[in-house]
Amino acid sequence: MISLEKYYSLRDSLAGTSDIMSSISDLYKIKKIRMIDVHVHGFLNDHMNNMLLKYIKIFGIEKAFISIYPFDLGRIDPSHEDVLKGNIKIKELINREKSFRGMVYVNLLNSEDVDMAERFLREGFCGIGEIYRSVKPRPGLIKPYIDLVIEYDVPILIHVAHRLYPRSRPREASVYDLCRIAFKWPKAKIIVSHIAGGGDWENSIEILKRCDVSNIYIDTGGSVGDSGMIERLVREFRRENILFGSDNIFSTSIARIEDADVDEDIKIMIYRENPLKVFKCD
Repeated sequence: MISLEKYYSLRDSLAGTSDIMSSISDLYKIKKIRMIDVHVHGFLNDHMNNMLLKYIKIFGIEKAFISIYPFDLGRIDPSHEDVLKGNIKIKELINREKSFRGMVYVNLLNSEDVDMAERFLREGFCGIGEIYRSVKPRPGLIKPYIDLVIEYDVPILIHVAHRLYPRSRPREASVYDLCRIAFKWPKAKIIVSHIAGGGDWENSIEILKRCDVSNIYIDTGGSVGDSGMIERLVREFRRENILFGSDNIFSTSIARIEDADVDEDIKIMIYRENPLKVFKCD
């Protein structure tokens, strides 16, 4: 995930590229993919949200599943009050724009967030996440949210660091952590965030292959531009469990799939068919 400062920098640098990006987006419109992006962040800042909506429309994304940008909440372990403020903002956005679908942001350390999450799910949010790095998703902490996603038949998106030890962020979840959760709760739909988010993605794919459970998914987002990533996922992971996600890095995330040497029908699965099977809300 990139910093808010970098978002503002990108905003300025992209200000003059609308015509170029619109031409690129014509390709996707012609293909009539109507992409579903399972990993997007909205902001407390409405100017940033307007920019976000602009690029979602440029790239022809039909549905974007959005949660609040964690750094907008001031710290990685925000208070319940700040978490609530972020989710209220997301609700405003999904009520305003038909392309947006809500994801409930929670801090596993806030006991009050459980009732709040259920409230937003009742009101039409489509999942929980992105569970960020306030704490490792230990079974005792995450169980109330797993119970909710099973009850409401929605997925839970969890931030994962694809890094090897030694690690500078010991509270981040690893793919191992999510495999344990998936084994323990086979009815829960667990999404591993941004395979291209940095670190050793090949190691993560190897772990997922060994994990071999049908209820764990992975989104394809992130800023890393290594070649061969999608091909290896398709070859070694369950192709029906690969979901298109961007983490707001739209052009790179789309190019990663478009450049992949895989059949066109597999790309359509990733862009649209697989996400629609996981996210069942309209």
